[in-house]
Amino acid sequence: QVSQNLPGKEGSSEVPLLRVGWSVDFSHSQLGEDEFSYGFDGRGLKVENGKFEEFGESFGENDVIGCFADFEGEELVELSFSKNGQELGTAFQVPKGALGERALLPHVLCKGCAVELNFGQRPEPLAPVPEGFVFIHEIPAPERVRTPPGPKSTEECEVLLMVGLPGSGKTQWAQKHSQENRDKRYNILGTERVLHQLRVSGAGNPGTPGNVGSLGMVGSLGMVGSWDGISLLHQLRCNVYNSGQRRKLSAFKGFCRKVVVIVPPEPEWEQRLQQRRQSEGDDVPESVMLEMKANYSIPEKNEYVDEVLFGELGRDEAAPLVLRWKEEARKQLPPSEKRGNRRNNRNKRNRQNRNRGQGYVGGQRRGYDSRVYGGQQQPQYWGQPGNRGGYRNFYERYRGYDDRFYGRDYDYNRYRDYYRQYNRE
Repeated sequence: QVSQNLPGKEGSSEVPLLRVGWSVDFSHSQLGEDEFSYGFDGRGLKVENGKFEEFGESFGENDVIGCFADFEGEELVELSFSKNGQELGTAFQVPKGALGERALLPHVLCKGCAVELNFGQRPEPLAPVPEGFVFIHEIPAPERVRTPPGPKSTEECEVLLMVGLPGSGKTQWAQKHSQENRDKRYNILGTERVLHQLRVSGAGNPGTPGNVGSLGMVGSLGMVGSWDGISLLHQLRCNVYNSGQRRKLSAFKGFCRKVVVIVPPEPEWEQRLQQRRQSEGDDVPESVMLEMKANYSIPEKNEYVDEVLFGELGRDEAAPLVLRWKEEARKQLPPSEKRGNRRNNRNKRNRQNRNRGQGYVGGQRRGYDSRVYGGQQQPQYWGQPGNRGGYRNFYERYRGYDDRFYGRDYDYNRYRDYYRQYNRE
């Protein structure tokens, strides 16, 4: 049952998302978007292996959706749904031969809504159940299949950070490693995967970006973690910068953090890069490639890296090649003097503004902090960050002491020009 639609952020156009259905072990979390994953979408669509078709009717808040699997057929498993007790018919027919020994598991995908699930633990069903079906809770335990439990702590989780130049083979290595170690349940966090999951797909709509606000997360993908298992990361920026490696892995403190460096032989890398240009039509600008080479850093084991692995060339072969790339790229890049001048000028302006606000004139501190009023040394009002509001704020704050400091006839406008030079105003 859809208990309620959760309130969204102010100005957001996102709508709640809910899919219910069945999948097998090792299926992706996006219900219906890979093989042996079958979902009924709240927009009145059914989805299987990424293909959407119209089915039934839409549903939303306070609706009760029933998911039924009929195994009594000789060759097919029929999956059907109901809405508020009304049967919507069969949505999928799965050949038992293709399903094999895989067990169908209940699967719910939701966003922006709260749901209540009933596997038979409630004394009464939320809606009428068709004749001949029983709840999962009523099936004897020996006849059920339980998936492996998730990690009990973050120490049991593993995160791999892929490092390599564009076209070096990071994606292929990650996908192959994930398939060879399915028991670890890796989640590949890459740009393509994120963009795919940000798209709203449907019948006749292969996928359009959900909204501009959601797409903003791609640029700030410091790293998105997998909180239900082990993560395998593959990032857009290739992670060749040492600062990027440190920033991304620091977000996974407590995990077993590993770095996988992919450095193929140079002729092989150039061939892969050419194949990438032909297949994807995406060419990395020369200036960007030079920047990456010039800043390529092979990580060492440290406080945020537990282990460094090499996917192709080992460290002894990869390190000299990366060093040569760095030296050649730095010779071809323009000098960075202008960049340094901009930074120095910015720092100089910041120092000037800071000093102006604290009462510096000509390199000497002048103002209230060096004056003696009433025969006593006064606090450094203008030298403290909280009192830079100007002469007016100072007078309003301490106006009760005007008799002590200035006499009864004191008027702050009289000293306006005098105090202005010590403040940002």
